[in-house]
Amino acid sequence: MFQVPAPPANEARRLEFLYACGILDTPQDERFDRVTRLASAFYEADVSYIGFVDDRYQWMKSVTGERIVPWIERDKSVCQIVIASGQPLVVGDMRTDPRLDGLELVTQIPFRFYAGVPLVTEDGEAVASLCILKREAQDADRFNLTPLSDLGSIAMDEVELWQRNLDLARLAETDGLTGVANRLAFDSALDRAIRRARRTLTPLSLLLMDLDHFKLLNDSLGHPAGDEVLRRFGAILAAAARRPDDVAARYGGEEFALILPDTNAAGAAEVARHVSGMLAAAGIPHPRGLEGLVTVSIGIATALPDALPEPSALVAQADAALYGAKRAGRNRFAIHGEAA
Repeated sequence: MFQVPAPPANEARRLEFLYACGILDTPQDERFDRVTRLASAFYEADVSYIGFVDDRYQWMKSVTGERIVPWIERDKSVCQIVIASGQPLVVGDMRTDPRLDGLELVTQIPFRFYAGVPLVTEDGEAVASLCILKREAQDADRFNLTPLSDLGSIAMDEVELWQRNLDLARLAETDGLTGVANRLAFDSALDRAIRRARRTLTPLSLLLMDLDHFKLLNDSLGHPAGDEVLRRFGAILAAAARRPDDVAARYGGEEFALILPDTNAAGAAEVARHVSGMLAAAGIPHPRGLEGLVTVSIGIATALPDALPEPSALVAQADAALYGAKRAGRNRFAIHGEAA
């Protein structure tokens, strides 16, 4: 019977590269579509696809043909073998090959022949696969793997170019004062987070934060002092964004945001307490603040997988909760839909 292969020894580095790349849940891209079209045409395949594999899912960046879902659970895919081994895989007939005996997927799709090559980083991490499928079985021993491997290398070149361009974009999308993401990067990250939540059927939480009585601090101590407070809170928020997909951002002025994928309301509330606690521990002076210290009000909005709103609606919910926290006395958090 089929046994789910163990993750590769470099799984942590593989995932680190994949998440840093920022390519998951991005729109269709002609650079990758070109590769799958060429693979499909050269091999006269019914389907060709490029699939990126994270810790739980295989997500299709480019697909030619039909009957391939946008994503599949990793442990149900054939490509997991390619990722685990870091080596090409050719299966003449998926329905009779003993290596796939018991893998339910092969009985659910109308394809019998499979060939896949890994997309491998310079450090040897397999992050994706380029694959072709055919409805008819074929002699695996006579299959010419070289063109598919060459196309996989071209696709990997595009991934690395994508990462370099993203690094440049991050420089342009970083708030110069605080070092966290700016508003442009926030908008892009929230849109991507909502698309991923729809794919993975996981909750998504957004925290909007406002430093309490910040204008009074600026007026009393001057703008240089205010800038220093913003820098220190930005560092606190960056430290709170501990997972690869968490995004800390300066939303505008003294307002900040934290995007928390795969996080329910209880988890978001715990993060809010953590941020407030780190700010209190920092002991930043405020001439009119509670006990003479800078504090923060936080609004939380959580979207569940079956009712994910558009980005603007989720922001509006978090903003309404933030207003509720302020109205209740500041230096606290409030959750949208719950009494303050």
